[in-house]
Amino acid sequence: MAAGLALALLAATGYLLLADRSGPPAPQDAPSGRAGTAAPNAMLLFTLHCASCHQTSGEGVPAMFPPLAGSEWVTGDERMLANILLHGVEGEMSVKGVRYKGTMPAFWRLSDAELAAVATYARASWSNRAPPVSAELFATERARAARDKPFAGEAELRRVFARAR
Repeated sequence: MAAGLALALLAATGYLLLADRSGPPAPQDAPSGRAGTAAPNAMLLFTLHCASCHQTSGEGVPAMFPPLAGSEWVTGDERMLANILLHGVEGEMSVKGVRYKGTMPAFWRLSDAELAAVATYARASWSNRAPPVSAELFATERARAARDKPFAGEAELRRVFARAR
């Protein structure tokens, strides 16, 4: 087990050292944390928590991990995106007309400001041109939904958010 952990740490370090850093700049209007504190570094948070699956280019990995660049899930309903980040998704989802079946982990352990920074970064990077997401949205959605398991794919996400309208 220790050898596996060491190998994973080595691979992650290598990825961070060799990753393409020519991606888009972090949005200048990334949400800040509490008053008087600096905004979380959105690009660093994305690299640490998202890039291993979705890549620094936002293009994902074909047949494995969906793209975030041009994704209707990223640029669409900000409440749905907030809940995907907070609770995760397991099962089938269609992104840009391509079906994926896998697991998106929940990131509820990140702060509301960190989640807002990551969401805003993804919504304003690559080909995406969606407005920023606030930390307050994540606080509201965190308080609203006491889920203890990921959404069961696109079907459950659409069903839950159709009722919420």
